[in-house]
Amino acid sequence: MTSFAAMWRVGPFASALCLVGGLAWQVAPAGEQVPYPDQVTVKEGTFASAYFDFSYPLPPGWTEGLAGPEPSLTAYYVLKMFVPAGKFDAMVLVAAQDLFFMAKPFADATEMAQDIARSRSALTGMTVDHAPTALTLAGRSFARVDVSGFGIFDSTFVTEIRCHLVSFNLTANSRERLNELVRGMEKLADAGRGGTGKGDPACVKNYARPEHVVTKVDPVPIAPLSVPIPVRIIAGPDGSVQHVHAIRATDAQRAGIEQALQQWKLKPYEVQGRAVEVETGLLIQFTPDGSVKYPERLPDS
Repeated sequence: MTSFAAMWRVGPFASALCLVGGLAWQVAPAGEQVPYPDQVTVKEGTFASAYFDFSYPLPPGWTEGLAGPEPSLTAYYVLKMFVPAGKFDAMVLVAAQDLFFMAKPFADATEMAQDIARSRSALTGMTVDHAPTALTLAGRSFARVDVSGFGIFDSTFVTEIRCHLVSFNLTANSRERLNELVRGMEKLADAGRGGTGKGDPACVKNYARPEHVVTKVDPVPIAPLSVPIPVRIIAGPDGSVQHVHAIRATDAQRAGIEQALQQWKLKPYEVQGRAVEVETGLLIQFTPDGSVKYPERLPDS
């Protein structure tokens, strides 16, 4: 399988894959940690995410592959990569793209799948075998697209969960091997919070705008400066910020941001006249002159 491994490292799929959305969610009691998007587990052959509320049984004999990089500036996460324990003839990459910070906005999972089809079909030697279509797995709506070329066969499943586009990227060196992985997607299940994500906080982009902020404490600027830091927060029904996640920051920046933003209070977010929890994102930028900015978008995005 040397040729497959080499093709994966240098072929167009390497860049294409980088393109890739029950119990009520509650703010955790004191001492209990609220899960982050990139906090996942692999136990007894099952990959699971408490944040996204899904579990995925690995194919028999599979193991974790190389660890992915830290989340990107646009909050793209490689959640896990899995490969066969023996012959390297296939792989599964699970990733998530935060809709609050993505450089190229997509309205939904289908739009991302359509973009994958367009970008890959534009590459000489690549063919779209299965145009983007909708399907349901584990009570969730997915978009699926299949492409092939250079002896590689790929199927991508995309779904939207909590304002993220979560993707399962299945790749193999034969169509038969890929079909095995595709059948395995039917085993996708929830992770104990209800499957459909019902009860998650309301997901609202840019809700922490100045007109919605009642109380604000600026974090102390800490180098490196001038690089926007993507941050997700969860505010309770009363508007008090109860969870802070600085997605890409140094440890010192993260500690300062969490300490400051936990003192924020927003106007309560209402759904049908009832105040509910809300999850939103904001960018924090420390400047060389010692001030703090809150840009609404990433530069050139």
